[in-house]
Amino acid sequence: MDTMCHDGVCAKCWGAKFIVIGAVVLLTAIKWPDYIWHVLGILLILKGVMKLAMPMGCSHCQPEAGMKKGKK
Repeated sequence: MDTMCHDGVCAKCWGAKFIVIGAVVLLTAIKWPDYIWHVLGILLILKGVMKLAMPMGCSHCQPEAGMKKGKK
């Protein structure tokens, strides 16, 4: 199986998207200094880094094991 996810987007694109969105959320946290924005931004960045480090980490992207044939 290739590196495409169920949505047809590669894991590197998903990871980069999460990193960029997390950075934007952290930048907006400067304007509105609530604790939740910092946590949300850091979690999004961590998710993006994990997606880049482990592109096949999600369960639906794993190749399916072939069915075993029983003895007749």
